[in-house]
Amino acid sequence: MSTPDKDPGNNPAHSGVNAWKLNPVKLAPPQPSGGPGQTVSTPSPVVATAPAAPLDVLPNLRPGKKKQRIVTLAAVAALILVFLVSWFIHWQSAPSRPSPMPRSRSENILGQTHQGDTQVPLPSYRALVIGINRYQPSGGEGWQTLQSARADAESVAATLALNYGFTVQTLLDGEATRSAILNALDDMATSGTDGADLIYFAGHGYFDEKLQEGYWIPSDARKTVGGREAKEDWLWNSTLTRLISASRARHVLVLSDACYSGSLFRGDEPLSTRNSQAWYERAISKPSRYLITSGGIEPVLDSGVGHSVFAQQVLNYLEHCDRDVFSANDLGSALRERVAVLTGQMVQMGPLPVSGHAGGEFVFIRQKDGVQRTAFAPHSAGKPMPEQETRGADTPAAAVQKRQDVLHDALALTRAGAPKSANSLISAVLQQNAQDQLARAVADYVTRSQRQEGRDELQKLIGQIEAKGKGDASQASSRKPQSPRPRILACLGPVPPSADPATENTGLLYRIALRSELERHASMRIIEREALETILQEQNLGTSDLADPRARTAIGKLLPASLLLLGDVLPSDKGDKIFLRLVDTETTQVLASFNATRHADEDPETVCTNLATRIAKQVVTLKPLLAPVTKLDGTRLQGAIGAFHGARAGSAFCVVTRTPRDKKTPDDFAEQEVGNATLRDVSDFSCEADVVWKTTAPAHVQDLWLKESPAVASTP
Repeated sequence: MSTPDKDPGNNPAHSGVNAWKLNPVKLAPPQPSGGPGQTVSTPSPVVATAPAAPLDVLPNLRPGKKKQRIVTLAAVAALILVFLVSWFIHWQSAPSRPSPMPRSRSENILGQTHQGDTQVPLPSYRALVIGINRYQPSGGEGWQTLQSARADAESVAATLALNYGFTVQTLLDGEATRSAILNALDDMATSGTDGADLIYFAGHGYFDEKLQEGYWIPSDARKTVGGREAKEDWLWNSTLTRLISASRARHVLVLSDACYSGSLFRGDEPLSTRNSQAWYERAISKPSRYLITSGGIEPVLDSGVGHSVFAQQVLNYLEHCDRDVFSANDLGSALRERVAVLTGQMVQMGPLPVSGHAGGEFVFIRQKDGVQRTAFAPHSAGKPMPEQETRGADTPAAAVQKRQDVLHDALALTRAGAPKSANSLISAVLQQNAQDQLARAVADYVTRSQRQEGRDELQKLIGQIEAKGKGDASQASSRKPQSPRPRILACLGPVPPSADPATENTGLLYRIALRSELERHASMRIIEREALETILQEQNLGTSDLADPRARTAIGKLLPASLLLLGDVLPSDKGDKIFLRLVDTETTQVLASFNATRHADEDPETVCTNLATRIAKQVVTLKPLLAPVTKLDGTRLQGAIGAFHGARAGSAFCVVTRTPRDKKTPDDFAEQEVGNATLRDVSDFSCEADVVWKTTAPAHVQDLWLKESPAVASTP
């Protein structure tokens, strides 16, 4: 086995920079035989005529025969001359053709062109290579040190860069934290559609039989904390699969040398090796998502002689294979045979069952002297191969489920810390329908989560409420009407009954859709569950404690006059059942209940639109916005209500007079409706409205109020 150069000056692995770089763009072919720097020109075609044969070289013929032979030769020469002149004229008038290029090493196999075909550029080869020997978690029980994972990664990185022209990023030991791995994978997944991306991982792995979920273990991950498994520190295989599914690269190949890494594999058995030119040309031109792991759902050996057995066989094949062009399937087949003989481990390989796989394969092309092919022609289009056969259009139910699955994956990637890949998935949905309201709401959630906007807005709102409360307290002795408190709805439900990540994303999708629809249907401030969780954690409370009235009271102190939307979602293959309840934080009482069923072929936003309309109507009935009129001028008035309270331009209100029934009884008023108002201009704490009076316009603002009413409320 050849090893990287031991000279620190020549080996990037010893230079302190964990990145092997080799620019694969604009690679030049080998120099022509004329030598470096010399220009080899293609001579222009010339017309050549055969010299006339002298008469004395002709055989001795009788005079008549000799004359006949001379005439025949002259006629043949004339015909040749006419043909050459015609060919030359045709050649000059034809479109210019590029001069033939010398072939590089790979062109011995993949250099033929086919009439009528266009050339397919080679992908841009990139690799992320991760190797972890030392695990250094902060707190909790850690993972034992490995012996060869880092050396495996360094050797694989060097071989990919030096022999195959990959641009390689390495994450070794302490660099391979969970956030660093996710950021690198997120960048790779969104870096370009021309990529052939290889991901190599050597380190600890784990498999949860109950959840049937596998994990890669980052260098900063705890094994246990407080007697439980610290899965929040681990990199879930489902997250990796979603990243691969979201990737825009043409090819993605995962090489995983970790315990239980076979849990990543959920594909069919690989096809037999096909090493014909036409097959490789097809394979490299079609997208692929492929996986090779060192074992199934089982522990695998850490070290052979300097490297793990799996890594050593990968290196042997990459460095000593006698073929210049081969596929991931070729590599996997060789590994399966050798690793099984040496260790008994069952190497797993095959296409990943994700949307990005389209029958292609990751194709390696060895370079020579820093040069590899820049393009080659694909196989001529003929009879479609089996994987090219077109499929029927999705049924409506399948299309709805596919879109929902994509949005679920986007939410899962956002929560895992890969917002770029999440946005890539959402963009694909919006390309199909730019007016998709649910996809737009999910995109807004991803952006807000990335910037932590929800938490910042909530903290700002709490600060405004505190400042406003102090101002109102200082004016309590005056007879001026007090400004209303903002109406706030914390959208905390629905949530699934279990902590399974798939069902958690279902609940989150419904909450996002409800929040979006409620903001359209009601004048109120909507608070996200994730933003509120941050505030509650500061008081040693969580949203899981909301069944306890003390938690509701704590929220009521932070957000006076607020409402909580709680509830559950019960997912099933036939559809989802949703149960919601509206809770008053001041009284901790349930004010109203709602339920709905979403069928499998029904869009989630359709159900949420119906629910939001019912919830908004109930909120307005139970907690209408009410504010004093502060100025009156004919058909225009001003009121002490604004965006801070949830009011928006276009909202409709009643104008009422409120007179006390009994001065000894607070909050007991006789109301009479005198007009309808539409808000035309809204600032933070005040508004202007146009009024249509039912009778003569009042002469003053005393006892005149703006009151929200379900009968006249409208959606802007």
